[in-house]
Amino acid sequence: MKRSFVVIVFVWVVFVLLNVLKAETVSSVRFVWYNTTQNRTIPVKIFYPAKNGEEKIPVIVFSHGLGGSIDCCSYLANAWASQGFASVFLQHPGSDENIWKGKVLILNEFKESYRHNWNGRTRAEDIKFVLDRLEQLMDENHPVAVKFDRNRIGVGGYDLGCLASLLVAGQVPSDKGDSLYDSRIRAVLAMSPPIRFTGKSFQEVYAPIDVPALFITGTEDDSIVGPTKAYQRRIPFDSMTRNNRYLVIFQGGDHRIYGGRIFSLSARNDQRFQSAIIRVSSYFWKAVLQKDEKAEMVLNGYGYNLRNLLAGIATVERHLDTIEMDTTEAAQPSGNTEKPKTKKAESESIEEFPVTQLYRNITRKYADKL
Repeated sequence: MKRSFVVIVFVWVVFVLLNVLKAETVSSVRFVWYNTTQNRTIPVKIFYPAKNGEEKIPVIVFSHGLGGSIDCCSYLANAWASQGFASVFLQHPGSDENIWKGKVLILNEFKESYRHNWNGRTRAEDIKFVLDRLEQLMDENHPVAVKFDRNRIGVGGYDLGCLASLLVAGQVPSDKGDSLYDSRIRAVLAMSPPIRFTGKSFQEVYAPIDVPALFITGTEDDSIVGPTKAYQRRIPFDSMTRNNRYLVIFQGGDHRIYGGRIFSLSARNDQRFQSAIIRVSSYFWKAVLQKDEKAEMVLNGYGYNLRNLLAGIATVERHLDTIEMDTTEAAQPSGNTEKPKTKKAESESIEEFPVTQLYRNITRKYADKL
């Protein structure tokens, strides 16, 4: 009995300390913005470092998947903010959680919403609107945005949110409408990209994307309501022709690993994948938006790199400018994978981004109270 009491007290102390630590490092605020042009109300939640210091901080705008919300993938929002970024998560009316909440035939609701939002245009316009509002906050020296850096903005998303992110990064729209490219974007994170067949070659569709890109998918990542198959998710990575891009393929990862699931035998694996997503995406953002030299080394294959980081859970491929670097687990050393002369390999292990299951559970439970 005494031992059980000690264990309970210990767990409680750890729980309190983690909450205190999180409270000291990450703050958040909610906004509800109205887009008069599109007649849409956009909820936004911004996570940012509680202590910013004097330096400007990069901004990451994130778009959720079909049926999600501003709390979707909040594990990423907290992790990125703790690494020195402002994480701006927006919610898309018409393809958010309200399409299924309180409904009986949920899958039918998803299919209907997907049919109306398959081209990603409305979502991409939401992202552009949020970028406008963020700039307005910066111009007004709003306390939340006064340290935001308008010259270091990344965008990312999952599923339809991924499509919207690629559209504002330069992907040619599949509906033959005007380009949705936004020159403010400096990098893009694409988790589970949907593929659209437009009659154009894939190179024509994806070649205009000229910012660094990180693609994440899984070997079982078939779409639940759309036509995209797992093996097609790599098409944007293969079809881009400019700038550095990276492809991570999780072994056994399906379409629900990114946002996770509550009641499933696979939920435990989701947390394992999500921990890896935090790490690889954090290195990506630090390398491309903060120009962190150690993160660049991890990303580009020197010393302790992505291959080591994701060993046993994923394969990694890279295109560095015009030089392809294949670092899948089965790859063998090749004389063609030259290292830039300006880089020096490091063998030392660099700092990890620790994510414990307890922290993730706390994050989910208290996401709406941050």
